[in-house]
Amino acid sequence: MKKKVPLPKKLNKLKKKHKDKDFFMESSEFYQQLSSLPNTTYNFSIESDQKIVATGRRGKAKGITFNPVTAVAHRVGHGSYGTNKRDTLKAGRALGLSKTFAENLYQATTNYSNRGHSQVVRGKIRSALEI
Repeated sequence: MKKKVPLPKKLNKLKKKHKDKDFFMESSEFYQQLSSLPNTTYNFSIESDQKIVATGRRGKAKGITFNPVTAVAHRVGHGSYGTNKRDTLKAGRALGLSKTFAENLYQATTNYSNRGHSQVVRGKIRSALEI
């Protein structure tokens, strides 16, 4: 009969920390969630410096500025985040997006570059939002 060997404290903490992280959102699921955001609550537009932003119109979102990642996180129920890079990555982590995909989404919404993958992601965001 084998004895149960307790896990090291470090490993046990990791197990507890990532226990509820079974949900990972794929990029296609993110675009689907983005296209299903209600137009009555979020007013998406392109600013003069070509950033894609949304302004909340109703409820708890009223008057708050969002980017696509933070708007989806707010809609799903993960709270409200700012529109800077740090908060966008936090919102992406809360949604279960990979770090690289969340960074690419941030670069696409802030018009970081109009070349390569950033251009593709920006086009997908614009077509999902129909702007």
